[in-house]
Amino acid sequence: MLTRAGSKTGILTAVALASLAGGCRKGLDDQGQIGASVGEVMASADESANGSGATAMLPALPILRTPDELKGPVWRRALEVLMPSAYAASCTDVTFSACAAGVRTRTFNGCSIGTATLDGSATLTFSDTVACTLGATGDSVNRMASLTLTGLYGGTLAVSSPGGGQTLTKTDAGFNYAVPGMERVLTGPGGHTLFDISTATTSPIVMTGTTRADFEIVSGALVVTHNLAGYSVTLEPHNLAWAATCNCAVSGSLTGTVAGGKSDGKSATVTITSCGHADVDIDGDTESVVLDRCAAI
Repeated sequence: MLTRAGSKTGILTAVALASLAGGCRKGLDDQGQIGASVGEVMASADESANGSGATAMLPALPILRTPDELKGPVWRRALEVLMPSAYAASCTDVTFSACAAGVRTRTFNGCSIGTATLDGSATLTFSDTVACTLGATGDSVNRMASLTLTGLYGGTLAVSSPGGGQTLTKTDAGFNYAVPGMERVLTGPGGHTLFDISTATTSPIVMTGTTRADFEIVSGALVVTHNLAGYSVTLEPHNLAWAATCNCAVSGSLTGTVAGGKSDGKSATVTITSCGHADVDIDGDTESVVLDRCAAI
């Protein structure tokens, strides 16, 4: 019986390891980082646009997925599949505060996203200081984030707003979305910086529509800068269309050209294939990636 039990455990462990290995995606390559940045911008625009309604105060988490680099060795992750540990309260239980002088804040104090813990806050500051709404043309909301995701075995993913965060302004046709500056920095358990990505707009992103059912990004320019690799790519959106069941676009594309680094002068295309998924192509090298912060709702 002991031999059978041991064999069964060995088989389960092997299955868990295979599952983990098969589910991994490259998180540190160019395609992965460009995709992650696009997902961050779309989800943040959605959060800002939907943050003014009392029944819409449940946008996606500021960080949905723990990077593989913060999950620990594969064998430890396999054990977690077989014998899950107890973690802090889920971050999905954390909601925005009520409107106070135009401000709504979502504060995270060591809540869990998988095996990692999240600390910090995301703040929405409205020009309408009474009701925190985007009811009239010209109304705006600024989104600032200061968040740190810490892995179970060390390492952090830090999200900050060094350039001023993101600002959404209501227009007659929908919204204009400007990103003065956001930054995502992943540090491994050993203290080494694995990536440092900045995003900003050089031309505001133009959104039409009033709800997720009809949101569409039709123009603008988003610059994604890989500070460690020394390159940037400027992406222009083409008919990025939302669906009522997703906090990001579910179709459309972005195209641009890489400046600097090993891919200098090469074309880049992000094609949205479904909610939270995209194909990212750099000069013919295509990878399917998961878009950070994009998910079905």
